[in-house]
Amino acid sequence: MAIAMVLLMLLLGSGLLHATRQQLDGALSLVTDERQFLREHHQALSALAWGARLSWPTQQGWHCRQQPTYGWRACILLRHNGEALLRGAGESSTGEALALWQWLTPAAEGRWQPLAHGWLDFCPLPLSESCLPDAG
Repeated sequence: MAIAMVLLMLLLGSGLLHATRQQLDGALSLVTDERQFLREHHQALSALAWGARLSWPTQQGWHCRQQPTYGWRACILLRHNGEALLRGAGESSTGEALALWQWLTPAAEGRWQPLAHGWLDFCPLPLSESCLPDAG
């Protein structure tokens, strides 16, 4: 009888340890995903800030610049109505980097001024193909 109780306790303890390990693995996966998101989000914010300070060409369409030290990429879409949309993204180990967007207004000498409340976490253009600088 005592041996059966010991075996039962070992079996229950083993099951509890296994369940706890599975919960910890799940939590670690969530923390890893959150950490990756925060890294990409901050890289995209940095790319936006960097891109807003650059001098850009005046031709309509997409124009992109790469910041080699940090891996930021800023692209600006100059539109026919005089407005511009800035896209900022960083490097991603998963391939598709998180992109953030900022509406801009013209300033002096080829520079642009970010609009107040013009920051977006989605592409505001009606066609999704228009949101990708390398699409065409």
